Amino acid sequence: MEITNPTNQEVLVRASCFLQERQPSFSKEDCDWYARQLSLYLNQWTMTDLLIHLNQPAKIGMWEQIEPLLIRLSNFEPLQYITKQAEFYGREFIVSPDTLIPRPETEELVEKIIAFLSEQSSGKVLEIGVGTGCIIHTLALECPDFFYQGVDISEGALEVAKKNQEKYELENVSLYLSDVFQEVSPQKFVCMISNPPYIDVSEKNVMDESVLRFEPEVALFAEDEGLAIYRNIAQNLENYLLEEGQAFFEIGFQQGKAVQQLFEYYCPNREVSVHKDLSGNDRMIIVGRRK
Repeated sequence: MEITNPTNQEVLVRASCFLQERQPSFSKEDCDWYARQLSLYLNQWTMTDLLIHLNQPAKIGMWEQIEPLLIRLSNFEPLQYITKQAEFYGREFIVSPDTLIPRPETEELVEKIIAFLSEQSSGKVLEIGVGTGCIIHTLALECPDFFYQGVDISEGALEVAKKNQEKYELENVSLYLSDVFQEVSPQKFVCMISNPPYIDVSEKNVMDESVLRFEPEVALFAEDEGLAIYRNIAQNLENYLLEEGQAFFEIGFQQGKAVQQLFEYYCPNREVSVHKDLSGNDRMIIVGRRK
């Protein structure tokens, strides 16, 4: 029986039970967490706000607002696409179905780039495949003395990246449409970055259903066993990277050796190293000056 004038706590309990009934593969802990996140989103609250208002009456029409979102969650749609936001490096970024959802392991790549840029005085930085812009905008905020250029092949992704640029009022970032280097004018960068599509189409059958159904294929899959974009970048790297510059790439956990060999072949005078993430998987390639 529906409760008249339910409290926020009662809405949370009902939402969690509703979600678990519709999607039994979700644990009770997951359902409780999703219910809280949707409450925060719909009320525009912090967790502190929720705790303060927990036993107070929910706003009128709250269930009618939360129910369709719970149904979307039960169909495996990622929460970030429902709330249109995702956290990355301690900041909220706008996301859309035109962009991948930022992953925590990418923050490890950003840490390494920040460490490198902190040793440089200034220069130009290029990101190929900006998506939401979470990498380039984070760098622009953390290392503001550089000028950043970001490109993407997707107009939809570029729109989102520009919204995030406006959100953080970044005047040292320039974003434009380009298929890898196609529209990038001849120039040299102190730092280059890419987290490109790197999944081979043959791996679709082992991927998470929510990723396959909702995240953009153009940002996930690449030809040549997932190496096509890396090859394109490797072939042109020396035309764009300063001698003392470094290039940083995120890779699939099984691609370390293959991507390393690609860059060693096309950039024989560079040092190419593979770096693991906190889970112990190959996750990053750094191309730099040979020591």
